Amino acid sequence: MKKNNLELKLQSLLKNNLIIMLFLAGLLCSCKDEPTTIFTFKKEMMGAYLENRPDEFSEFKKLLDTTEVLGLVNTYGKYTLFAPTNEAMFKYYELKGKHSLRDFQADTLKKIAYDHLIKDYAIKTENFIDGLLPYSTMSDRFVSVSSRLNNNAFFFYINNNSAILKKDIEVSNGIIHEIDHVIDPTLLNIVQAIESNPRFSILAKALNETHLVDSLKLTRDYLYNPKDYNYIQLNTQGGGSKDEIPLSRKYGYTALLESDETLKKYGINSYEDLKAYAEQHVYTGNNDETSTDVTDRRNPLNMFMAYHLIERKITATKFIDAYDCDHMLKQFDMYEYIETMCPNTIIEIKKERSSGETNLINKSRETGDAIRIIAKDSDAINGVYHEIDKMLIYDNKAVAEMSTKRIRMDGASFFSEITNNNMRYYDKKNPRSWVFPPNYIKRLTCTKDTRFCYLNACDGYLDYQGDEIFLAGMYEFSMITPPVPAGTYEVRFGYQPTAWRGAAQLYWDGVPCGIPLDLRISASDPLIGYIEPGTDSEDLVGLENDKMMRNRGYMKGPNTYKAPVGYGQKIARQSNAVLRRVLGTYKFDKAQNHVFKVKAVRSGQFMMDFLEFVPVEMLETEGID
Repeated sequence: MKKNNLELKLQSLLKNNLIIMLFLAGLLCSCKDEPTTIFTFKKEMMGAYLENRPDEFSEFKKLLDTTEVLGLVNTYGKYTLFAPTNEAMFKYYELKGKHSLRDFQADTLKKIAYDHLIKDYAIKTENFIDGLLPYSTMSDRFVSVSSRLNNNAFFFYINNNSAILKKDIEVSNGIIHEIDHVIDPTLLNIVQAIESNPRFSILAKALNETHLVDSLKLTRDYLYNPKDYNYIQLNTQGGGSKDEIPLSRKYGYTALLESDETLKKYGINSYEDLKAYAEQHVYTGNNDETSTDVTDRRNPLNMFMAYHLIERKITATKFIDAYDCDHMLKQFDMYEYIETMCPNTIIEIKKERSSGETNLINKSRETGDAIRIIAKDSDAINGVYHEIDKMLIYDNKAVAEMSTKRIRMDGASFFSEITNNNMRYYDKKNPRSWVFPPNYIKRLTCTKDTRFCYLNACDGYLDYQGDEIFLAGMYEFSMITPPVPAGTYEVRFGYQPTAWRGAAQLYWDGVPCGIPLDLRISASDPLIGYIEPGTDSEDLVGLENDKMMRNRGYMKGPNTYKAPVGYGQKIARQSNAVLRRVLGTYKFDKAQNHVFKVKAVRSGQFMMDFLEFVPVEMLETEGID
């Protein structure tokens, strides 16, 4: 992933200020207000490291000993431990109204210990990614990482609160990071978290009155057990990752909220005012009729509130920044389209290169207005909420904006389970892949012999956003797409042809999309006719070749991404290893979800990178990005 500005500043600071380490009898003296420094204690186990430094960790060591976790971290294996100092532990006791560990219940102590320990992975700060780390703690929670300036030095923070004082302490069985606050993830669900904040009293009341709170209470599928699927073969993928079965099946939610103060700017001072505003402004044209019952999904207030909700947990970096990997060319704006809980609606997230802004919500091309997140990542056990600065509403303007632009959707964005279980991320050094058990993804239907996999972003893949959906053998599956606004669209399927692929019949809403697609055929094959742009002196940009390929139902890849490793590091448009197949032109009478079905007709690999929906009126002016 491209390093953010804070990381770059941190690197610069460390390069320009040599930190002198003095080793005396195996101990290292350091100043606590310096940026974090790397330490190595190869001969000590993690537990022994803590025991041998009582001035720093006697309280935390006592916690681990009381909960029998100390024995665990004194065994061989790989662990990452966030170790609070004694001062941090005493602050925590005071915060909780306690005097010592004896004042806590045993199960609470076990949870505190597990909140600080990641099993099976030794994670150095060089492997940190902005946002949630991809590996859960032993309490089955994901911690977030950020970095910021503190006392003229840059520090990494865990869950925005616990600063890493000493980083990357290497011991025989893992990595320790010393922190200044106890990690204390909330136990509130998303509804409780919103209701506990008086700044959002109007929207909290509206969530209850509409009964949308009833749709925000799931935390995890307690019937799911990965051990039930031990029969699934775990293969090694091309990027070097070995397939994994998801360890859990979690649910998650995101709320984008205007404060009471922001609502006042729109003349809304009460729940009744909000109800009247929604009745006046919400676009209801997709419904055959509206309802006066606020609990009905066809009611304007219900639709207004549901448009603020997303059925997946999206921290601020997971809206779009996490997918701005080394594959993406930084001169092109990025877009992400996310389905909301208001039926048949989406929001647009934009990362704008010229201004350097990210997470611009529903930005208008006509006025330049956009909604921005002004307070991010208020956490809950099953979700997160963000405060926004302007009114978020699906009105006539939003409909006009969404229905007149190209919508390109990465394959991973279709499925909430991939986000909620923290699989969609970029880690160039540690590619991972997952094979999904039957019925794991609710919007996916597969035959029993179909092996449906997701490969997270890897430097070696010439894929949009670096990741892909992957299958092999004889497969048959159907997926429900996010909703697309009413209109007439050209629909396209983005993929990589290789010699190991098979052939498949593609269907859109139950109708075959022409003849089967042979995924073995390279773009340079005479059947497709790809000519690399810049190699034909009479067609240097390749526009005439584009027309010829379109006549055969194909398009080059977009001009916006590349493979960081392999494929000659070529941009997708410059490579014969990327194609778009035009599925057809379709008229959608109303905004709705659609069904994309794939059935193998010849055994082999299949991959899906992205889908595109392009209004026919912009085909002549679309460009090559």
